[in-house]
Amino acid sequence: MYAPIQKMTLKSHWGVVWGTFVVRLKTFSRYKGVLFMDILTPVLLAAMPILLGQALSGSISAASANFEQNTGLTGANYVAFIIIGANVFSTVTTSLWLFGFFIRREQTLGTLEALFMSPAHQISILVGLTLYVQLRSVITFLGGYLFGCLLFSINPFQGQVLLALAILLFGLVPIYGLSFLLGALVLKVKQANSLLNTLQWIVGAFMGVFFPITVLPITFQIVSYLFPGFWLNYNIQAALMGLDWFFVNMYGHLGILFIFAITCPLIGYLIFSRTESRSKRAEGIGQF
Repeated sequence: MYAPIQKMTLKSHWGVVWGTFVVRLKTFSRYKGVLFMDILTPVLLAAMPILLGQALSGSISAASANFEQNTGLTGANYVAFIIIGANVFSTVTTSLWLFGFFIRREQTLGTLEALFMSPAHQISILVGLTLYVQLRSVITFLGGYLFGCLLFSINPFQGQVLLALAILLFGLVPIYGLSFLLGALVLKVKQANSLLNTLQWIVGAFMGVFFPITVLPITFQIVSYLFPGFWLNYNIQAALMGLDWFFVNMYGHLGILFIFAITCPLIGYLIFSRTESRSKRAEGIGQF
């Protein structure tokens, strides 16, 4: 059973938050190649459709004309569109799966039950993990975006860069909320790696990574509108590329992200807590 929350002071909670953050950061720093791959992966992901579009059309200008004609985004640079989308997609998937992989790793090491039965409350551990993910997400997004722009001769400072960065930080909050659902899935399904790897490509389609969702059937568009990852991706693309805001200006879009930022963490944590309680009464959370 958990120790009563009131026995822990605010300083104690902050100590757990900071300790969790430092441990994850030190673990990450030991694997220098991980940061390099985090930056390189979205660039390679973007390179495939960019080069394929140029190869099929014969030139960059022809590929851009085809993109405008088929998507309705007049004047949009399709190379920048895909580079931004690939980096946001990589950031979202990392943030979305990391909590589930954290649960799975602790299960494999046999430390999950001990961790959850310690006096430290789950919220403190989750906040520390979230701070780590936030820092890692910002570093990898900036690195991947700058590298991609340099590689494909795109001006990385076009548009409202600071606004895009603020949207990234704020828009990841509902993604962290959804990550609790993946954590619950790992507790329930145990071996969820293959399922998560499949889901990430579905997530990419609903986010509008390589093309605007307006080319999708109306049913899939509705699903995209209900997914915060789409709004995060489109808002960053709109801020950096000058795309039209659906609701006249950015405040309507930020309002939607705010609603997601309130509801997703609450619903995700409630489902995770309920799944955890059921697992404790059944086979236990440390079984795998």
